[in-house]
Amino acid sequence: MVEPLPTRASKTHLLSGNSAFRSLCASRAVSFVGDGITTTALVLLVAPRDGPTGMGLLLGANALPRLGGPLAGVLADRVRTRRLMMRCELASALVIGLTAITLPPLPCLTALVAVAAILATIRNPAGRSLVAVLVAPADRAPANALFGLGRTLTLTLGPGLGGLLGAAPGGAHTALAVDTATFLVSAFLLRGLPAIAPARDPAAVTGVWAEAGEGLRHVVANRRILVLVLSLFMLVAFAAVDNVALIFLTGDVIHAGPAGYGMAASAFGAGMLMASLACTRLARGRRPVALLIVAVVATGAGMIVNGLAPVLAVVVAAQLVAGAGNAVENIGYDTVVQDLVPRPFLGRVFGTIGTAAQLGAAFAYTVGSFLVGVVGSRATFVLAGTGTFLVLLLLIPALIRPSRHESAVRRRDHRDGYVSGRIPVHPCPSCIDP
Repeated sequence: MVEPLPTRASKTHLLSGNSAFRSLCASRAVSFVGDGITTTALVLLVAPRDGPTGMGLLLGANALPRLGGPLAGVLADRVRTRRLMMRCELASALVIGLTAITLPPLPCLTALVAVAAILATIRNPAGRSLVAVLVAPADRAPANALFGLGRTLTLTLGPGLGGLLGAAPGGAHTALAVDTATFLVSAFLLRGLPAIAPARDPAAVTGVWAEAGEGLRHVVANRRILVLVLSLFMLVAFAAVDNVALIFLTGDVIHAGPAGYGMAASAFGAGMLMASLACTRLARGRRPVALLIVAVVATGAGMIVNGLAPVLAVVVAAQLVAGAGNAVENIGYDTVVQDLVPRPFLGRVFGTIGTAAQLGAAFAYTVGSFLVGVVGSRATFVLAGTGTFLVLLLLIPALIRPSRHESAVRRRDHRDGYVSGRIPVHPCPSCIDP
């Protein structure tokens, strides 16, 4: 028998009282840890073997497919989500398993990494869209915090395990074999999801490009959704400067050496982890827009304090604050999107948001490197933090009060049965596929 969609979620037992959501979170956590292991293992393999050119090709192969978020979102909206995610996990296990066995030369390795990135790009909007289906609206913020813990593990637990496994007998073979196993475990855990019907009516399905264009038009036509996409691009463009400037701040300015850089970088991930854990309880009942505003303030403050920090201890504290802000930003964005976007467009909107984040990161790496060379790491951090605060001038007016057009769209969606991202308002047999 297929488990029905929950009509409400327990306020105190979001995981224990919702087996489908528990399966989703466990699957994502296992898979994300594996991603962190593989990223570290491949860096340790390619850097000494193929040099800077190899690293550039590897990172490019991993990043470029993620710009196809709007196309990936089409699949999330038109295909049964459980089947889509399970097939992506099994295909990823095949790709990484082949990589583990062969450790191929750079051209073949680059192609395999690109295929793995395509599969990850498809999984991302599908998983984020499911949160709005599996939990009640009041529980979305803490649910997104729990779901986001998996992404945080990519930064905190995955790299450490990747380094240990890479140094163990077998090296990259062993690390990649472990990641292969995580994909298989993740696919098995996804069996706990109900067989949810596609978000889009099969009769309305057209071509992939046409549906991707329809999703982009939906973003452009809804001012608040468009502002979310643009503001996320800007926030990532400012915040990701940390990845470029931190090594120069701790090494050339603070003179803390490699150990100091490691402490500061780890503090960012620790801040994300602590904030995600705190939000599993504290975010319930909070307006997601308020969470988002507080998070942007924390991120901007952390960046500015980094630029002004006289000693390593202050940098570590600022990184904790900035990391916490980054985690709460993710929770706030996901929750606001799930509240604003009707279910048939949710995958494509999340895909577009993912692409905006990737473009923001690419912009940060390019401009951040230039700024560090021209004005130094301290000024770069201060400029990035100031820019983060300026994003609030775009976010706050748009999110606090909807336009007349958006109010009319919301009334129409309510009339047609699409409320707060769930479809339909009342569970019916057609929502669940046998």
